[in-house]
Amino acid sequence: MVDDVLRLKLALLASAFRGPRRLARTGIVAGLALALAVAMSDWATAFRPTDADHRAGLIIIASVIALALAVSPLTSGLGSALEPRRFAPFPIEARPLALALALASAIGAQGLLTAVLAIALVVAWSGTAALATAVVGGALGAVAIILAGQILVAVAAQLAVAPSTVHTVTFFARGVVLVCVAAAITTALVVERGRDTTQVEGIAVVLASTPLGLPWAAPGSDTGAVWARLLGGLGLVVALAVIWQWLVGRLLEAPQRQRWMGRKRGLGVFDLVPATQSGVIAARSILYWTRDPRYRLALIALPIAPALMMIALAIAGVTPQYLWLIPLPVLALFLGWFSHNDVAYDHTAVWLHIAAHVRGASDRWGRAVPPLLLGVPLVVLLAPVFAMWSGVSGVEPALLGISLGLLLTGIGVSSVSSAAAPYPAPRPGSGPFDQPPVTAATAGWAQGLSMLAIVGLMSPSVVVAWWGFVDDPEWLPIAGVAGAATGVGMLALGILVGGRVFRRRAPELLDLVLRN
Repeated sequence: MVDDVLRLKLALLASAFRGPRRLARTGIVAGLALALAVAMSDWATAFRPTDADHRAGLIIIASVIALALAVSPLTSGLGSALEPRRFAPFPIEARPLALALALASAIGAQGLLTAVLAIALVVAWSGTAALATAVVGGALGAVAIILAGQILVAVAAQLAVAPSTVHTVTFFARGVVLVCVAAAITTALVVERGRDTTQVEGIAVVLASTPLGLPWAAPGSDTGAVWARLLGGLGLVVALAVIWQWLVGRLLEAPQRQRWMGRKRGLGVFDLVPATQSGVIAARSILYWTRDPRYRLALIALPIAPALMMIALAIAGVTPQYLWLIPLPVLALFLGWFSHNDVAYDHTAVWLHIAAHVRGASDRWGRAVPPLLLGVPLVVLLAPVFAMWSGVSGVEPALLGISLGLLLTGIGVSSVSSAAAPYPAPRPGSGPFDQPPVTAATAGWAQGLSMLAIVGLMSPSVVVAWWGFVDDPEWLPIAGVAGAATGVGMLALGILVGGRVFRRRAPELLDLVLRN
């Protein structure tokens, strides 16, 4: 049984070298895997746990790379010839099949890089008394990565039925891998440059007490902690093995996803909004934002941009306390800017607005409701948290006002740009990556100018906030008030101007979506 599955896996790997396109793609992936393997080997040689800083960096880097490797099978899609449900027509027991599939999953890029990570941990602790612990911890961590990857793929394949959902899962997994690799590089640079590693040690302590970091934190710990972490890693492997075996058995018995559709009563969100033009458009926009894969993918990607920006600035040497002031304004900026092409996403449905003689301002207000409902509570709740983490005294009013200003100004500018300069977008029902043919300059100018307008309108408030940071803290509340007032004014002005542009350019808008 096991040898048959392993031969099937080897045959599948060999098929990747057939044909020039497959061979080129496989060569690129192999090159990236080799580069990562070399980087991990160099990292293991450089990160000898000679002091607490290097040991903390070792724990963080190993943990985040382990997370990236566990999620990596999702980056290539969810369809696989070795999915458990593929074996449902055959009289195979769950236990031997689960073992065979787990062993087969260790053959390939994920298994190779996982083995390199485990070996890197052993190399880092070679020549020390903790070498045996590193061998056991690395082995437990490698097995946990393989089992976790198999479980994630099997579960995702059952839940993600529609192609658009598969694209969303794949995109999100690639984002997680990218963030993990960037976090590992940042940690290595921070430790090697000898900067303040207090936060690094704190993060390492937290990771060492979680399932993600237990195997990698066992070497070098106190005797009691070593046994506790090794036993915790063993328990993690046993739990993942039990879950994997149960999951394989479940998929063999019911390979097709069973969907239950409950009876719906009423009109859903349409019952919650006022019976006005703006209310109906707001309800339809909310459904778009919550159900349309084109919107959901962008919402999933929104937190990734601030995280990558923080990592890049940390590498550049920005003071840690200022780093916590970056994510919320950036998130508010992109959330407000996101609807700058909202009309094009309607496709031919925009004809209803034109034929029904919907007032331009009503259309603009209705489309502004989803980002307002999502963004305003998010900014109000997160501003005190990020202000506290930054440690900058009196920064909360400025952070709150600037973030609200960016959000509201972004919505106002988007209300104008979505009517004045729309460009073709993926059709409803299509995947978020099914971009129609469009002149790159058209989309680029529309996106760039709308973003530049938001930043330009908010620049006076940002400058006042900067004065408060570097000169006089009394400027911080003034910056917050100025930012919020700018946002409210630009939102109202954008709704008014955008509504007039929408009614005046209605024929051109309809022609655009019909040609899309």
